[in-house]
Amino acid sequence: MNSRSVRQPKNDVQTRVTVLGARGSVPVSGKEFRRYGGATTCFLAELGGFSVVLDAGTGLLRLPENVLAVKELPLLLTHPHTDHLLGLPMCAYVMQPGSKLTVYGARRSGLDVRSQLGCLMRTPLWPVPADGLPAEIAFEALPEDFTIGPVHVRSIEGIHPGGVSLIRLERDGTSVVLITDCTLTDALWPHALDFARGADLLLIDGQYSEEEWAAHSSFGHNTWLRAAEFGRASGAREVRIVHHAPTHSDVVLDAASSSLSAIHPRCSFAREGEVILL
Repeated sequence: MNSRSVRQPKNDVQTRVTVLGARGSVPVSGKEFRRYGGATTCFLAELGGFSVVLDAGTGLLRLPENVLAVKELPLLLTHPHTDHLLGLPMCAYVMQPGSKLTVYGARRSGLDVRSQLGCLMRTPLWPVPADGLPAEIAFEALPEDFTIGPVHVRSIEGIHPGGVSLIRLERDGTSVVLITDCTLTDALWPHALDFARGADLLLIDGQYSEEEWAAHSSFGHNTWLRAAEFGRASGAREVRIVHHAPTHSDVVLDAASSSLSAIHPRCSFAREGEVILL
């Protein structure tokens, strides 16, 4: 197990996860998306006061003031599809001189994580490269087993076009698991189940309804019912379904909510801005 030293101020804040963005594919806006939000995937895990960011969708623009004040911040990427990166170029944290963001990600399509981000942050797609931002941005491979400060991090490979990392964070007996953009095939199910077992919080992709599945089964996601069933089988204490389809309004997700709680009593669709105490 590798260890990475990252210094953050000591803090007695209760362990919590904030849903900064829960939408998938593209960000959306409008009155029909107010309850569950339109920002794409990004989560802030504060484990005993130590902050770790998971994915860099447009929800990254919502980082709270206490995290913006941290001098060194780790960001773990599940994969480099644009809906999981779009928040990074204009995130307030990277606009601060003296801040250091360390981005961890697996090699994808022959590119390391620095080169992946470089595909987005260069002309003609973006005018400012990562090394031109006021903050320092460092890049690291995402190992299968390592620590960042006091947080133990594990990752395994999931099933998604281009690849995806499933991520588990643990500190002092509290665990958070992120399984997004991953189809839980019958072959992967037992391996992923062992990885997620007993999590205090499971954040899991459930982008589609059962009716939509036949037309989307190769897209690298799940139905929300299969995600809820996985949450129940894993023994996760809290389950939040994430990566909501851009076409799924509040009305659609509200109508399906009772089907989730019927499978797992503490399973619901993640809401942007929601703070989950662990």
